[in-house]
Amino acid sequence: MKVIDDWLDDKLSARKMVLGYVEDASEFSMLAGALRAEAQAAGYHPNALAKACGGDICSYLMQVTRGADTPMAAE
Repeated sequence: MKVIDDWLDDKLSARKMVLGYVEDASEFSMLAGALRAEAQAAGYHPNALAKACGGDICSYLMQVTRGADTPMAAE
C-alpha cells in the first residue's frame, strides 16, 4: 500500500482536468466526499486523508485548484 501522501498526489493528478472546471464550493464538497470514499476503499482511514490535506479535504482541494492556475515562479 502506498503512503497516503503519494496516493493523494496520484488521485489529484488524475483529476487535474476535472478540478480545473470546479467553481462552486458545493462541488468541492462533493469531490471531497468522493475522495474520502475512494481512500477508504483503498484501505486508508479517513483521518489519514484529512491529515494529508491539512485537516480539511474540501479546503485542500480548493487550494490545489487555485494553485494550478497560478503560474510557476522562475527558478
